[in-house]
Amino acid sequence: MKNFFPAALLCISLFLTGCDSSFGGSTASINIMPLGDSITYDDRHADDYNPRPAGLRGGYRKWLWYMLEDAGYPANFVGSRVAGQDITPPMDPDNDGYPGYTSYEIADMALNLVSLSNPDIILLHIGTNDRTTTDPQGVMNILDNIDAYEVQSGHHIKAFVALIIQRRGYDGRIAVFNQRLKEALKSRQSAGDDIVIVDMASAGLNANDYSDNTHPNDEGYKKMAKVWYDALMDNPYK
Repeated sequence: MKNFFPAALLCISLFLTGCDSSFGGSTASINIMPLGDSITYDDRHADDYNPRPAGLRGGYRKWLWYMLEDAGYPANFVGSRVAGQDITPPMDPDNDGYPGYTSYEIADMALNLVSLSNPDIILLHIGTNDRTTTDPQGVMNILDNIDAYEVQSGHHIKAFVALIIQRRGYDGRIAVFNQRLKEALKSRQSAGDDIVIVDMASAGLNANDYSDNTHPNDEGYKKMAKVWYDALMDNPYK
């Protein structure tokens, strides 16, 4: 997330595919990694006893893909998992969503995951399963590993980090977690990390937008996608 390379150098490195002023200066594909837990993968409590096929799980990724396509944004979703490949209209199903994982478990995998997919942008929504703490250190560990990959590879990554959504029944722990996460992210921004704080907690989900107490339904995911989309439009990759 460190801003190692100015946009002009990025344009030079991509001269074979073209360079213009839209979407951060490049007409080349922008690799976007959706990273997180069940809310990224599209898993819900009912899947514990009557699981849907992976090919039908799109979550916010489906709606975000459609929005980016309509905007002509050169997105390429990346990740080591596939979910949503049978959805119509088609979407890019690649992702790194891991149902049930805490931020600390994702942190343990983060360096390997980014090494496999080499993303330009990471969309990170994680912390819902961190039930025993309101400390966002697990998220900071993920960002540390992204920084480590940037140093190793010389490849710049822009991290869009979400303040996570509430549960259908208000959870005070999540509110505290988000406040502490926001403070920690602002500190990293001040230190030079290329981080966009995405206020997913204010996405406008109501009780009708959930399939259970934790996971959005299709309408809830559509609201999440709009928040991601607006953040991507307002903060182009450079």
